[in-house]
Amino acid sequence: MRYIAAILAPAIVLASLATAGAAETAAPSPIKIAVFPFELEDFSAGAAYVPPDDVDREQLRLSTEEARRLIAASGRYQLVDVSAANDRAAKASKLRDCEGCEAKIAAGLGADQSMVGIVSRITRTEYAVTYKIRDAKSGSIVAVEQTDLRMGANVAWSRGARWLIQNRLLARAQDKPLIFAVAEIEYVDTSGEVIDQSADHVRRLREFEASLRNDLAASGKLRNAGLDCPPNGCSVGDLDAGQLLGKAQAAGADLLVIGSVHKMSTLVQWAKFDIIDVKARKVVFERLVSFRGDNDEAWRRAASFIVRQIREAELMRLAATALPQSP
Repeated sequence: MRYIAAILAPAIVLASLATAGAAETAAPSPIKIAVFPFELEDFSAGAAYVPPDDVDREQLRLSTEEARRLIAASGRYQLVDVSAANDRAAKASKLRDCEGCEAKIAAGLGADQSMVGIVSRITRTEYAVTYKIRDAKSGSIVAVEQTDLRMGANVAWSRGARWLIQNRLLARAQDKPLIFAVAEIEYVDTSGEVIDQSADHVRRLREFEASLRNDLAASGKLRNAGLDCPPNGCSVGDLDAGQLLGKAQAAGADLLVIGSVHKMSTLVQWAKFDIIDVKARKVVFERLVSFRGDNDEAWRRAASFIVRQIREAELMRLAATALPQSP
């Protein structure tokens, strides 16, 4: 277990470091987003007796068009045509219940992200609007927002959709994305395995790092910055925490991702990841996880899990400023 303690050491060193600054970079390219038609969830007392009518369907259409108009006009996003989607859930307006299948559909359409809008009818005069945005590649949720309970019949749904897009999605899109840098991942092998996999390990480490950079940047809330390091010489095993933070500061990064993987046996590996606020020199995220297997698929699963953990953590809230409350 002394190796796991060594993996934890960089976070301990950070406590004695001083503060640093960060710089700005150029604006990112527009995010290609597939905005699917808004769907209705009816929780009202009469839902079992009064099915959606033509007025409901028209108001859902208007809500969709208003959301698309605002998103396209922002310049932050580029709309992807979803009319070619042939998925059964899409045709039945059931994407809200398909466990993220909309992301796969969006990926097939060439989008970076998918968006599903949901109108929840509580009573005939009360409703809420929700949107869910997923990364098309991984299927991970990038953002979920909902209005407070609002008054108004179905003719007011588009007003709720407008408020949500303007005051949640686009208000946050105007914020400067946080800039993050990913250090190379340290690797320690004490398994005693006879087969030499060192070349495969180096390749898998670089692929793991690339996955972190690409998948985290896909949210639009984070932007990647490269560290000025020689190849295979930029991990916590090569440089101490202070040196890595200095390079992150020089790259204009707000956050630094450092990681170590320790192979304990033929089948068991431990991975420790920290995210450090470069200016405050403070750890804002840390995970110690184990994963089984030492092949490409096992490493891909581990990378996907770590990305989801980071996205679901409080880290993403660092990118959001105070936003207006739904009236």
